[in-house]
Amino acid sequence: MINLLSNDVNGFDFVTFFLHYFWITPLETVVATYFIWKAVGWAAIVGVAGIFLQTMPVQTYIKRMTTMYRSKIAVRTDDRVRLMNEIITGVQVIKMYAWEKPFEKMVEIARRNEVKVLRGANYLRGYSMAFMVFTETTSLYITVVAYALLGNVLTADIVFTLAQFFNLLQLCLALCLPLAMQMSAEAKVSIFRIQEFLLQEEHVPVLPAPVTLGESDKEKLKETKTGVQMKKCSAKCSPSSITETLTNISMEVLPGNLCAVIGPVGAGKSSLFHVFLRELPLTSGSITTDRKISYASQDAWLFVGTVRQNNLFGQPYDHRKYKEVVKACALKWDFELCPNGDKTLVGERGVSLSGGQRAPINLARAVYRDADIYLLDDPLSAVDAHVGKHLFQECISGYLCRKTRILVTLQRQYLKDTDLIVILNNGRIEDQGTFSELMTQKTDFINLLVSNQEESEKTVEPSMKKRLSVGSTYSSVPDENEEVDFDEPDETAEMIKRGKLKGTLCKDYATAG
Repeated sequence: MINLLSNDVNGFDFVTFFLHYFWITPLETVVATYFIWKAVGWAAIVGVAGIFLQTMPVQTYIKRMTTMYRSKIAVRTDDRVRLMNEIITGVQVIKMYAWEKPFEKMVEIARRNEVKVLRGANYLRGYSMAFMVFTETTSLYITVVAYALLGNVLTADIVFTLAQFFNLLQLCLALCLPLAMQMSAEAKVSIFRIQEFLLQEEHVPVLPAPVTLGESDKEKLKETKTGVQMKKCSAKCSPSSITETLTNISMEVLPGNLCAVIGPVGAGKSSLFHVFLRELPLTSGSITTDRKISYASQDAWLFVGTVRQNNLFGQPYDHRKYKEVVKACALKWDFELCPNGDKTLVGERGVSLSGGQRAPINLARAVYRDADIYLLDDPLSAVDAHVGKHLFQECISGYLCRKTRILVTLQRQYLKDTDLIVILNNGRIEDQGTFSELMTQKTDFINLLVSNQEESEKTVEPSMKKRLSVGSTYSSVPDENEEVDFDEPDETAEMIKRGKLKGTLCKDYATAG
């Protein structure tokens, strides 16, 4: 995507200018040939034929080679950009395992392969431009020789007239037309690449094979404001996939209920949420979630901006609502720790915050958005036990008590407070029901979850002030009604490091491939 926008699309600015020489060149050639004919007679045919033989066959070959090189350059540039994005995304893992040297070799190889093709394309471009130096002189020379061999007398006015007309022909045939041919060849490759990107498979929200609801079901849906219904749903990541990600999923979450989805790693819990969000297409069955949905992802993500901007995420600021969400998501203590409160700047992907800080902000973003259904993908796993208890009691069971909530969690101490438990395993529902029903059925997975229940409940709740880092100190927590106003920080001053560049750094930059 980055390469398409920066390289392929940018080429259309030049091709629109040079394309006009496809019709200007024939017209100008005819006019110039006529005036050369008037000046030297049949010798004009020799000169014009000579300039055509010097330019057209060679330029046709260069155009074909340019198309080939442009295709190779695009592929290798895509590979290099993709490799760099993956390295930047996983740079923490690379640094942790000291894999800098192997990945440096990989980047060096990718750059070398790209530079190799770029060098070939530039050689062709330079060879094409070199024709401009001697094409005019050669054509003028053979025209004058032919004119003299026909028994005519050369004069200065004839030579200077021929020089001017051949200069015009050289400009069109040896410079502008070759550039037009090269630009059109590159534009053709770019069009194919953009077309291939635009014709990729879309995430169509229209569900295949919908189930027609009966009159009783329609009346039920009219009475309820929110809710989730799934009937024999199966889904695949791609149509070519052999195995199904989810198989024969049937469940119903009533409006205002709290549903807990549990299961081992890889059971399909996040894939179930992707079905709700229409990001994973169904192969069969139907699902009814035609209400507003708010989603808190499993991996908390933040963008460059203030903490408040990450919480609001484009929503209008409502002071009372924002204060309630901050309290429910246990963010007041984090704001007290930050130098500028909720106006503190966070870096790319929230690198300046810990995992225990990013998770409540990610949850607050979903909670602040007014929706009917809240999909919470394991928001309690990245926080401490006492913080998780606060989030469950004050936010999930408190602030959102009248909303439909679907919670993915493996925190066994919260399952008793849910209205419905769905057990997933290998993309299938093994069992579902209330906590008491599943305990009565002696389900193995539930027994595993509730083992040592008493021990987890006896855990002493540590101080809320130490949840971010051991030994962190700060002032007392402000009162609920106390509003602390912080100044907006200077983003430029925080993001830019000032100092002098070392000479070795400049040398490495100049010698880098």
